[in-house]
Amino acid sequence: MTQKRKEKKNQHYVPQCYLEAWAITDTHRVYVYDKKIKKSYCSNIEDVAMERYFYDIDFTGIVSESDLKKYGFEGYDPSRIDDAQYIENFFANQVEKHYKVMLNNIINRIKKMNSWEINNCRFITAEDKIVFSYYLAWQNIRVKSVRTSMKQSSNCLVQVLQEMGASDKTIKKYSISKEHLPYLHGGMILDFDMISEMAKSFSTLSWILLVNQADQFLFTSDNPIGTIGHVKHPFLSTAGLNSKGVEAFFPISYNLILLMFDGNYHTQFKNYDCRTIGLDDEELIKEYNRRCVLNSERCVFSKNDDFSIIENICNTAPNLLNLPRSVMHWGGKTFVPTD
Repeated sequence: MTQKRKEKKNQHYVPQCYLEAWAITDTHRVYVYDKKIKKSYCSNIEDVAMERYFYDIDFTGIVSESDLKKYGFEGYDPSRIDDAQYIENFFANQVEKHYKVMLNNIINRIKKMNSWEINNCRFITAEDKIVFSYYLAWQNIRVKSVRTSMKQSSNCLVQVLQEMGASDKTIKKYSISKEHLPYLHGGMILDFDMISEMAKSFSTLSWILLVNQADQFLFTSDNPIGTIGHVKHPFLSTAGLNSKGVEAFFPISYNLILLMFDGNYHTQFKNYDCRTIGLDDEELIKEYNRRCVLNSERCVFSKNDDFSIIENICNTAPNLLNLPRSVMHWGGKTFVPTD
């Protein structure tokens, strides 16, 4: 039986309550740079970082317990098996309302601080840090770039298996079709054990809220949480949340960015956990904006229309804007996604 579509057609993988911090004054609009078409424009927040029916899943097609396990839906409530918009409603009703309150509390707290408080006070309690880590985990897992990474990883693995001469049965087992991506992604979103582990990874990092006092505004994007690996390895990525020396970043508004460090490696920040620091270093702000651009899936958002940083990347190293999210090394060869 085909499920009837419900009212929520445009489903955001970056919530509007978050993007409102970049809204042009007295509007519900933001400036957008689209890497695919290499153009900037102004748009209503309702129309960005979303797709029609992005989270919708026809659960009637996987009603058996084995199918639910296959796609990882341990967190799914079987009594809601008729609700194709279960995940969209979960985010709207159980996540975003509380997420919005915490975001606004942080932003408003900083607005009330004087210069001494900005450099000497905490912006969040230890208890709220743990709670906010769950919202970071869901934001990190709900975005479209997760589907892109899954699809590209599968594509690279299939190429490796073909190189190895694996059977068609084995290749099919590890191939992910476009139709299966929403199911696999939904299973990850509702894997509450995994979300808890990711939240723990965020909360154990040392947090600093950088208060931007430069003229350059901070960007955000359709993939707002990024990581930086500060320890180099010839073969392995060191940008995972649990990697030694990792740094994660998350813009909270056009003048606030949350920086999260492995305090055991970046020892200079360990005693500054949950503190704010004011900074007017425009070059550093530009560097985080550059990383935001490179981490984005397709679109970058700003409170003003100054996207000169992106234009500079386009002029000097245009391939950086289109790097694949996943590559695979095997047998002395590098495999990149082919679709």
